[in-house]
Amino acid sequence: MTVPFRSAVFVVGVALAALLPGVSAVGVSADVVAEVNQRRAEAGCGPVRPLASLTRAAQAHSVDMARHQRLDHTGSDGSRPQDRMRSAGYRPAHFGEAIASTSADAGTVTKLWMDSPQHREIILTCRYRDAGVGRADGAGDSWWTLDLATRR
Repeated sequence: MTVPFRSAVFVVGVALAALLPGVSAVGVSADVVAEVNQRRAEAGCGPVRPLASLTRAAQAHSVDMARHQRLDHTGSDGSRPQDRMRSAGYRPAHFGEAIASTSADAGTVTKLWMDSPQHREIILTCRYRDAGVGRADGAGDSWWTLDLATRR
């Protein structure tokens, strides 16, 4: 039986997440998206909606950062945000990524991003419509990824 590429990426991502203690994405995505949408509404932007494909991309990157103890937009395999989005089955026309390493909750990590001019600009880019959130726990911190994008 041939497994479609997107399914294979998801299975590998789930398997990798299972190997790392403390990896958690359940419920986190909704909390962060709600926080982000509140900030976007205050700035006059429409809401973003969570998508499974972007969440897979964000979660895989969070797991990678936690595993390698490295906060970077470039993955340990050299991948860039748009590469990870495409591998997860999303074709971005426009995209942005916010990352953090902190033991904070969804509200606090969103505030940290809003306090960073570069991350604030990403969150308040009104053309983004879709979102994915990843969080992996490791070495005393949580490794967060927020992917925002608009499809081709």
